[in-house]
Amino acid sequence: MPLPLSEIKTEGNLKVLIQADSGTGKTCIASTFPGPQLFLDFDLKVDSAAALLRSQGKLDQLKNIEVEQFPPQLETSPIDKLSKLISEVLIPQQRTGTMFFKTLVLDSITTFSAATLQHIVKSNPGIKRTESKQGSQPGLQDYGILRREFQRLIPGLLSLPCNVVMLAHIAVEKDEATGQILRHSMMDGSFARELPIYFKEVWRMYIKEGKRMIQTQSDHMFNCRSQIPGLPAHLDVTEGYSAIAKYLK
Repeated sequence: MPLPLSEIKTEGNLKVLIQADSGTGKTCIASTFPGPQLFLDFDLKVDSAAALLRSQGKLDQLKNIEVEQFPPQLETSPIDKLSKLISEVLIPQQRTGTMFFKTLVLDSITTFSAATLQHIVKSNPGIKRTESKQGSQPGLQDYGILRREFQRLIPGLLSLPCNVVMLAHIAVEKDEATGQILRHSMMDGSFARELPIYFKEVWRMYIKEGKRMIQTQSDHMFNCRSQIPGLPAHLDVTEGYSAIAKYLK
């Protein structure tokens, strides 16, 4: 009898949401997590990680990363393609206890959500929408479908028995009711504020004095958290995953 994916135990694996502005090295830090890796490239910028690993002479790590690229104009839904990849590649490994990949990277949820919403608009012509020079604009029903898709997909991804690293750009907006400045993952729809709830590790990445840093505890600007004992509130990760691994049991 097959087990529901949500019942699969995942102790010992990191489930990390890394939020950062462009150019801070999200892709590069993700590429240093344990391999073999399956790298899902929606931003189409994984070449930056390849260049970094080559410059550091880490050819073994470079060969240990399999990349699945998702071009912006997919004929099928990005979520359907990702779900098929999970069901045909990852779940069979999981069921036989021979999980090949140690880390799954999704880079990034920002472009993934945009591509998914675009496909929803194209594949549901009966929904009433506002038309503009740019074409049909998403309506409330479209965003509702997008939210339901993510509520289905994210728990399944995080139930996989491997490290899961999800990357996101940062959005800044003002709450018109309270005047509060909100910072969260940049993605289409209302799921952005809910996304961090699913992750044990929520980090912000930034550059300070030429070093790549992660923030692991909240302050007045960013909501972050970590369940890794002893992990500093701010950690230099210029050397990659090895800086984090020192704190793992």
